[in-house]
Amino acid sequence: MKFLLCWTLLLSTLLATGQCGLPSATPLNEEQLRMALQVLDIFKAKCVDCHGADLPRPKGKFGYVLDLKRVVETPKYVVKGDPEKSDIYTLVRDDDMPGDDANVPPLTENEKAIVKRWIEMGAPSDLPPATESASAQAVAAEPSIFPITVHPMPLWKQGFRWLGRFHPLSTHFPVALMFVAVLAEAFAWWSRREGWIETVRFLVVIAALGGVSAAGLGWLNAWFTSYVGQSASILLWHRWLGTGTAVWAVICAGLIMTHECREGSLQRARFRGALLLGAFLVGVTGFLGSALIYGLDHYNW
Repeated sequence: MKFLLCWTLLLSTLLATGQCGLPSATPLNEEQLRMALQVLDIFKAKCVDCHGADLPRPKGKFGYVLDLKRVVETPKYVVKGDPEKSDIYTLVRDDDMPGDDANVPPLTENEKAIVKRWIEMGAPSDLPPATESASAQAVAAEPSIFPITVHPMPLWKQGFRWLGRFHPLSTHFPVALMFVAVLAEAFAWWSRREGWIETVRFLVVIAALGGVSAAGLGWLNAWFTSYVGQSASILLWHRWLGTGTAVWAVICAGLIMTHECREGSLQRARFRGALLLGAFLVGVTGFLGSALIYGLDHYNW
């Protein structure tokens, strides 16, 4: 009985003096709270213009930039502790985000340093609740230190951006003409009538002119856009494949304009093969363009 009483008194003493070795609640790290809030402040000021959750089609399907927990849990955007492998940091470091189409300027050197430090710290995403400790509340109550500053775009730049927006519209014309040219060529092969060659020639020449125009407008449009992760790779492929498709359409037009291309001739066979390849390139390029808006799985049943 005395033994139990002694142990009870000893345990009570240790608990009262905090020396029993039991873990205590870890207070919130004020630097982590401050860093998470500052990064969120930067994202609010510089990213919601293109990646806001309220946008009908956020760029790159990245409409959750203000959801820090979700951003941090996406490895292609944030690699904890390694800013150089994190798309979020490398894109803002190189001024690729915000893009030229955004109504906000690039991040300042101080803002870039904050994003880098935030990732180096492990990209903390916890924000202090309103009922937290006094120090955390003080951090949460700090006013925005990164107000949104809108800088007017030069007139010449606004003109190029306006022209670039015609790119999606301009693509429909050459796409349709190339596929109709394939259909007309099929009728020419089936009917063996030379009159079809004039129809095919007209369609391919106009398609080539439209393709060059669409490719040029596409480069203008891409200049004022910003994509992250997989969408950035899709844009790269779409841009260069579209350029190559326009060049190939010009080659097809050259083949049919510089040769008689009579049915059964070697020149006609070469042109027919080039036309089929051109139509295939048009289809792939169009698919990648749609994937920038709807994702690569937009044809899933």
